[in-house]
Amino acid sequence: MISFFRHRLATNHLVLCTLMALATSPAVGQGLFGGEAGPLPQIALARTEIAADIPTPLQGNDMEALLAQATSGQGLTAARDAATRAFSDQLRDKLDTALRAFFIDEQVPLGAGNGALALHNFIDISVVKQLNGLKNSGRFELERGNLSASGDYHFRLQAPDGRILKERRVDIADLRIKGNYQIKTYNNGQDAEDTTPAELDKLLDILVVRILDRIEDDLEADSLREMTSG
Repeated sequence: MISFFRHRLATNHLVLCTLMALATSPAVGQGLFGGEAGPLPQIALARTEIAADIPTPLQGNDMEALLAQATSGQGLTAARDAATRAFSDQLRDKLDTALRAFFIDEQVPLGAGNGALALHNFIDISVVKQLNGLKNSGRFELERGNLSASGDYHFRLQAPDGRILKERRVDIADLRIKGNYQIKTYNNGQDAEDTTPAELDKLLDILVVRILDRIEDDLEADSLREMTSG
């Protein structure tokens, strides 16, 4: 009799271990015990639309020369437009790369098929400089200050038929993205040394990380499956 009960306990233990292993298996999400989850939809990333207003790096400290540049084809307007385009392209690439890595990690397929969900991203961003100090050593003038970002990020997730499944807005000012810059302008006419472009690049990295931190719950695999299963 004791041998029988030992055998029964061993059998029950084996069954319990098997059930626990199955419960944690991906097979459960594929329909075991009748709990079938819907397939993950494909995601198509639309080109991010960006409107940016950023500080323009200036070379030299001769005001007359700067004014002359402003009236030429290679002047301040051209430099500002080029800097804005470069900034926007960098931001677009960084966000696209981060989103693709996120969806790969979530095992959400990326594609542009007829049944794919379309993810649209919109960014309206302004970066401003705030002067903290200005020193003149005789050979050069040293300007130091802060950079801060404000604006709006918005994503819209659309079904293949155009229905909006999810929208989210993020106030960029709430992300508290800040940086420091330094401009060394030489009195002998030598080109200025401006750390603003490098600081803007760092600022973009921080912006993308903090945006993803705000929206990742909305775009994770389970959320997408839930949105499309109804």
